[in-house]
Amino acid sequence: KTRYEVGLEKLKFAAEQVGEMQIELKELQPQLVVTAEENEKMMKHIEKESIEVEKMSKLVRADEEVASAKAKEATDLKEECENDLAEAIPALEAALAALDTLKPADITIVKSMKNPPGGVKLVMAAVCVMKDAKPDRINDPANPGSKIVDYWGPSKKLLGDMSFLNSLKIYDKDNIPVHIMKKIRQEFVPNPEFDPNKVKNASSAAEGLCKWVLALEIYDRVAKVVAPKKEALREAEILVNKLMETLDEKRAELAAVEAKLAALKESLREKIEMKERLEVQVDQCEKKLVRAEKLIGGLGGEKDRWSQSAKDLQFKYDNLIGDVLISSGVVAT
Repeated sequence: KTRYEVGLEKLKFAAEQVGEMQIELKELQPQLVVTAEENEKMMKHIEKESIEVEKMSKLVRADEEVASAKAKEATDLKEECENDLAEAIPALEAALAALDTLKPADITIVKSMKNPPGGVKLVMAAVCVMKDAKPDRINDPANPGSKIVDYWGPSKKLLGDMSFLNSLKIYDKDNIPVHIMKKIRQEFVPNPEFDPNKVKNASSAAEGLCKWVLALEIYDRVAKVVAPKKEALREAEILVNKLMETLDEKRAELAAVEAKLAALKESLREKIEMKERLEVQVDQCEKKLVRAEKLIGGLGGEKDRWSQSAKDLQFKYDNLIGDVLISSGVVAT
């Protein structure tokens, strides 16, 4: 009897489980459908976003190429300017170094000359031209009644200025007037006597001043060539800076959309995992339901028999004592 009852309890439990699994399956299937639809929509959205990211990425790469090309142009132009100036800078530095070697006593010696050598007068005339000092007009000893220009008077005035040497050191080499350089190139540079090696025999100060004038002539000549290049370099650097600012903005925008796309992909991955879990749950539930239904179907015919057998056994058990008494009485008689 107990075995029948236990079997009936298991059949009842199995029936209850079938009902619960049917409810669970009914709830899971719509969730699975919704999740699949959401995944489909998200995949389309990601595909669209990926196309936009790729477009933006191509634009950024194109801008990077343009910016790199312009930056290279600016760098090449800067190197060209530096190479051009490489001719003038060493000469200028050497001339300034020569000025540093001059002492006030050297200048005093030149100033005190009553009848300076031709080389000294030539160099000082060039210095006067560089300082834009006007010459005196004196009588021409070789041609009475005629006047000639003479720079020795203005030269002594310059040499008498205590700040004379310093004024040469801070001379505005980048803005030398055209008429000054024209006169230097026409009247002094071609003159074979305007040579530091020649005038140094007359005066060490004249040697240093001659080097200074020649160095500034070289610097001015090179600077006139370099000036347009420097302006072009300045404009190129401004353009590169603007391009880099725009490029940085686009890079930031690209990084933002890439982060958004990455977040979408991560969300899709989570939803795909959820869908896979739901599919596993549905599959397991369906398999359990099939097995339970087979079990119930196979034992469904036994349920009534087991119930009746359990009742019959209970009835016999209930009447067992009375049956034993009756049987005993019959045996005793």
